[in-house]
Order: sequence, then structure tokens, then C-alpha cells
Amino acid sequence: MTEAPGAGETEGTRTRGSIARRMLVAAAIWSAVVLLVAGWSLQAFYRAETDQQLDLANSDTLRTLANAVDSDDLGEPRFNEQKLPKDEKFGMTFSGRYWAFIDVDAEASVTRVRQSQSFFEERPELPRVAITDAIAHPGQTIQIDGVAPNERLVRVGAQAVKLSGRDLPIILYSSIDRTAADEAVGRFTLRLGIALGVLALGIVIGVVVLIRYGLRPLHEIQDKLGDVRAGRRDTLDGEYPGELSPLVKEINTLIVQNRKVVDRARTHVGNLAHALKTPLAVLKNEAKGTDRVSEIVRRQTEAMISNVNHYLKRAQAAAQAEVLGARTEVKEPIEGIARMLERLHRSKGIAIDVEADPKAVFRGERGDLDELVGNLLENAAKWCKSRVNVTVTRSDDGLQVIVDDDGPGLPAEHRAKALERGKRLDESEPGTGLGLSIVTELADIYGGRLHLEDSPMGGLRARLELPAAPL
Repeated sequence: MTEAPGAGETEGTRTRGSIARRMLVAAAIWSAVVLLVAGWSLQAFYRAETDQQLDLANSDTLRTLANAVDSDDLGEPRFNEQKLPKDEKFGMTFSGRYWAFIDVDAEASVTRVRQSQSFFEERPELPRVAITDAIAHPGQTIQIDGVAPNERLVRVGAQAVKLSGRDLPIILYSSIDRTAADEAVGRFTLRLGIALGVLALGIVIGVVVLIRYGLRPLHEIQDKLGDVRAGRRDTLDGEYPGELSPLVKEINTLIVQNRKVVDRARTHVGNLAHALKTPLAVLKNEAKGTDRVSEIVRRQTEAMISNVNHYLKRAQAAAQAEVLGARTEVKEPIEGIARMLERLHRSKGIAIDVEADPKAVFRGERGDLDELVGNLLENAAKWCKSRVNVTVTRSDDGLQVIVDDDGPGLPAEHRAKALERGKRLDESEPGTGLGLSIVTELADIYGGRLHLEDSPMGGLRARLELPAAPL
């Protein structure tokens, strides 16, 4: 069934996603960026700290080496064996701790090396750029990453020391295996990643809770607007956050203004009806003659009265359909119409049975429901043999009012014509031909539809779909 105006998206509006989803995505992206930057920074700080510890160990070794070397009378380096580093790892092959005295020439090429036993038969590798840098800054320690003889990564410290009687300094070398430090950094990175992942999950859960809590007033407004539309309350009452209070006030103003506009429209429609009907009634009463002109005036006046009634009812229905909170119980009005028609057609002896869901509530005015169902029942009572059944059901899609009769029925090819305004399939029967067309147009105003089908009782079935008011 087609939704009534205002039941879904209205003209000029469309859904652009969820505010909650936008807030969640924005919070997730921002949290991810912050956590990634924080994780990278912490990992970099930890790596820098481990490198600093390695550099301190190399600096201690270099100070020991500087105290263990001097020069003889010829300017040749002389080593004090007692002052050399005492760590037992320096005597273990490829232990990860290494020291060396490197003598260089004027081109910064290595000429002689005195090294720890941990090198075994290998020689220390020190890039030329490190040698030239150390020579350019004597007394300063140059810290770089390098490779040990066993192809393991090491942290290297180099320092140029000037000896008396020599033009060129001697290069002090110290290195320490950084495998353990790198593994520690790896473990820290893994644990940090797990911790940040848990933190990210906690942030997301917290954001979801905050969003649900923050948007709760909006859901309350939505629910209360549904109650206003269903007629369970007149305005949006209660307390709201300061950011939403102006919105609630504007909505309440619109609700009140809507009711005022509808009331004025009803008043104008009533005034118009009185202004038109009175002159037409006078014309009809005056055309009492039997001549051709009087007959024409009478017929045209009756047609004008019929058209005025039709369009006034349509205008009234259109105004009433826009009223917020309109709702009408279905069972009692239909039963009342059925009893009235049974009395009107007492000579025919018809019986009208009504079976209505007690939860069936029409989202509209009582007068329009009477007009809709009354025309259907009147048509069925006119053409039935003796029985008319009315069934009203409620579903998720709305209401269904089904009127079955045991009359002659209506061929399928004539049903569309029967719904046209002013069309009468049997001119011998009294009427204006507006009954079913009024039902069609009124139903359309409310977003409903009228279907004509074959009845299981042998006659015609009129199936009317209407919007249901919320329970």
C-alpha cells in the first residue's frame, strides 16, 4: 500500500546516513590516527632508549681504551695491558663485545689494528666516513650501526685520540651486539600493539555508549512525535537538553499552527458550502415547472449540487488528512452504518454481518471513515440479494476493509469504469454515480487504494486499503 503523506520521506527531503554512524566513524578514524601516532612515537622512544644504553656501554669501553694507550719516544702507540677492558666477553670468539685500536694513514686508510680476541681472525669494519668524521672531531664519540664478523648487527662507537709525537690520531673502536636490544624492541612493539588494540576497542565501546546516551533525547523526541501523530499526546512535553530545547519549541509551535490552519480551512469550507448550497437550493425550488427549460434547470442544478458536495467533501478530507493525531476506532462506526442500512433496506430483508479486529484503528477522521465505508456498504446493500459481509483486518501495512455481497457482481471489464466520477453502469437505478469515485479519491488522499474483485459469495468484493494508526 502506498504510504500516506508524511509517513515516509517527504518531497524535498532525503536520508543522508546516520548521525550515530557518522560520529562513530569520525571517532574511530581520529582514535586510529592518534593511537597509531602514539604507538609509533612510543616505539621510537623505546628504540632510542635502547640505542642510548648501547651507546653508553660503548662510551665506557672507549674511555677504558683511551686510558690504556699512549705513545713512545718515536710516536708509536703503546698499550698498557693492565688497563685494557676486563670483560670476559672480549676474550670469547664472536661474543658480541669487541674493541680495537685502529691506526690510519693520511688518506684515512687502516694501517694497523690491535683488537680483542673476540674478533678471532676477522678485522673490525669501520666505514671510511666514520673514520674521517672521528678524525675531524677528535675526542667526540661517533655512534653508528654496523655488522660484526659473524654478520650480526652491532652498535659501533668510534673516537679519535691524539697521541704525543704523532700527527695522525689513533681510532678507538668499540661495538656491542644489538640483537638482544632489537628483540626487546620487537617484544615491546608487540605488547604495545596489543595494549593499543585493547585501548582502541575500549574507545570504540565508550564512543558507542556515549553516542547512544547523547542521542537518547532525539529518540525520545521521535517517539513523542509518533505519539502526537497517533493522537496520544498534543505536544512534545518534558525536559530536554539546552541544545534541543529550541528545536522542541519550534516543533510545538508548528503543531499548534497546523491545528489552527486546519481549523480555519474547515471554517472556510463550511462557509463556502453554505454560500453555494443556498443559491443552488433556491434555483432548484424555483424550477418547478413542467416545461423543457425548467427540466434542464432542475437537472443542471442537481448536477451542480452533486459536484459542489463532492468537491467540498474532497476538500474537507484533504484538510482532515493533514491533521496531526487524527485516529478513529473502526469497529463501532462500521457496525453503526450496517445497522442503519439494514433498517433502510428492511423491505429487502438484507443482513449485514460485521467482523472487525478490535485493534483496527484508522489514521484519519471519523467523518471520512463514515464516508468511505458508508459508500461501499450502500453500494453493496443496493445490489445484493440478501447478505453483505464486512471484514476488517489489521497488518503491518495498514488496514483492510473487505465488503462482500451476494449480488450479480460486476464484470472485470466494467470495474475501472465504475470507479470513474459520475459513471453509472445502470441508469435505471437512482444515484449520481459518485459513490465509488468518492471512495477512490478519499482513499487516495490518505494514501490508500480501492480494489474491485470477485467475491466468494458470488457478487462483488470491494477491498479498501487504509493507513492504520499506531497502537
